[in-house]
Amino acid sequence: MTEATTTKAKATIVMTARDRFSMAVRALNEIAKVTTKPYDLIYVDGGSPKSVADDIRATCETHGFRYLRYDHYLAPCQARNIGHSLSATPYVVYCENDVLVTEGWLANLVACAEETGAEVVQPLICQGTPLHTEIHQAGGNFTDDMDAFFNGTEDQRRLSDSHLWHQGEQVGDVELVRTETQVTEVHCFLVRRDSFEWLGEFDENMPCSKDHVDFSVNVWSKGGRIMLEPSSIVTFCVPSRVHPVEPVDRAFFLLRWSPKWQRQSLNHFQKKWKLENDPYFDRYLKLTGWRYREGVAKPLIRKIPFIGHSYKVQQAGSFLLMPLLKFIGARLSDQQAQDYRPSGPAPTQPTSDASDRKTASSAAA
Repeated sequence: MTEATTTKAKATIVMTARDRFSMAVRALNEIAKVTTKPYDLIYVDGGSPKSVADDIRATCETHGFRYLRYDHYLAPCQARNIGHSLSATPYVVYCENDVLVTEGWLANLVACAEETGAEVVQPLICQGTPLHTEIHQAGGNFTDDMDAFFNGTEDQRRLSDSHLWHQGEQVGDVELVRTETQVTEVHCFLVRRDSFEWLGEFDENMPCSKDHVDFSVNVWSKGGRIMLEPSSIVTFCVPSRVHPVEPVDRAFFLLRWSPKWQRQSLNHFQKKWKLENDPYFDRYLKLTGWRYREGVAKPLIRKIPFIGHSYKVQQAGSFLLMPLLKFIGARLSDQQAQDYRPSGPAPTQPTSDASDRKTASSAAA
């Protein structure tokens, strides 16, 4: 483990993997390049291949960041809880390892939290290239009727699909101001650290889908607030031809988006918030394979000489590959269940004060 602690830092950046490892070094270097000190940074590495892990570790050592290594994969909520347990600053800022930041992003998140008192602050999240120009998410809603969602009957309680406001629009074409939002995406967001005492930790029963909505619903259900701070701008590098899923990423990507993990997450979310009568879930369960198709199947088929870029070939090839990818994903899910360990500091690299904080955090939850 590499470790550096800045005593005057207000925020600890916890970087975790979303569904890939190959962009981590670039994301870390970008933070080091443009982010004004002081701040702490903890990289939680769950199971990246050795060649990638060595590069991530070396990058952390170069910049004085803390590096924590697990040899098995970690679901995002599990990795976030580990990072939270090791933080000691007033704010914890979660940043996935495929997010690139801009100057002022961190200072503006902290300023919003301090000026508004909000428990959670999210930046303006962009997508695609050129970087920081096209909006991915600028706030959104998880329900059209907050009162009915929390106080109504089960037939009145409904999720909304309007949690990606302004997606696809150009940053320069939209006039955004600091405002409350029902939903934060989890690509990048700030949490006031002492709020975990009443929010509890991230729900590890949700290994993938809708963990951002679950977290947002939890914040509002307990009287917290989420703010959008548009002066803080970051870009989520969506898996694409520009930022592809690399060979070193495929196993984790297939686990992360396995239909089995998605069904587990959705079923838990549905029961937790008493949404059994909401037709939203029937629609969403039909979409559990699209990331396999777009992130792995089609890119593999495009590598076939001469015919790989044909639309018809990609459609047919994806149809043939999908059963195999789903089988691999199911096997990885089963193996992960066997390898699963409760979140906490890496057992091979213990630190007593971190362990104490984890125990206290679990008790508070």
